[in-house]
Amino acid sequence: MICFLLGLVFLMGILNIFCYLYFRRRFVVFSEEILRSAQRIMGQEKELTQHNRETLASKVVMELEKVEEIVSNRLRESEGEKEKLQRTISDISHQLKTPLSNISMYHDMIADPKLTSDESEKFMEIIRQQLEKLEFLIDSLIKSSRLESDMIHLNIEDSSIFYTLKLAVNGIVQKADKKDIDISIHCPAGIKVPHDVKWTAEAIENILDNAVKYTQQRGNVSIHVVSGEMYTEIKIKDTGKGIPPEHYNDIFKRFYREKSVVRDEGLGLGLYIARSIIVRQGGHIIVRSAKGKGSCFSLFLPCRKRM
Repeated sequence: MICFLLGLVFLMGILNIFCYLYFRRRFVVFSEEILRSAQRIMGQEKELTQHNRETLASKVVMELEKVEEIVSNRLRESEGEKEKLQRTISDISHQLKTPLSNISMYHDMIADPKLTSDESEKFMEIIRQQLEKLEFLIDSLIKSSRLESDMIHLNIEDSSIFYTLKLAVNGIVQKADKKDIDISIHCPAGIKVPHDVKWTAEAIENILDNAVKYTQQRGNVSIHVVSGEMYTEIKIKDTGKGIPPEHYNDIFKRFYREKSVVRDEGLGLGLYIARSIIVRQGGHIIVRSAKGKGSCFSLFLPCRKRM
């Protein structure tokens, strides 16, 4: 009996040693496979062999690959944000450079003792205009930055569309009068839509500003409001120079200026800000235009508040 027990203990010891060696070998193989896969992932090498998806090592490797893909995407997003920031800084520097250079130049000219009083007044007027341009640029940049960083709180309430249109037109009427441009509003009485009055008027005014700027003397700008089931459409039509179809998306980019208008006064922020404001209220903008045949901007505001 004692011999039997001793033999059993011996066999169990042998079995334990065998199990230890077996599982140790499996662990070593598992570890080596994981290590190779990790090195492959970090080296961005393509996997040539198909994993057996049922093995534990393969499942771990697939999870590692998922983590690697997430990290790579985050890195790409970070690089994209960095490039975007650099482009923005470059754009801002370029926009600020011209008025600042002009102010500096005319300031130096005014210091000339040989300057006549008429010339001095002329240069002072130029400096004043450049300061106004600089103020407008900084104000537009601040609005753009606040919209991008979600620092603007929209007060969306059921409000009269006609009142909002009146605010927008009041901001542009002087420019229109100088060019003898007629602005007409066709808005059924009593239409109310959930929107932020102040910022929606800002968006509409920016579009009207472009319409007046690129419409010839004695042209026309009309505003039509159409109430629908889901959206209320504010249609702004002009008789201006028009926009080529290939630039429909470009015109809403920040600082975008078409080559044919690059010499005209402007910063390329108005339409960018306008679309940002409308989109933040759950709406959208559609453009229809043709070169030399005017443009039509349709602003769609939802008829119900977003939940």
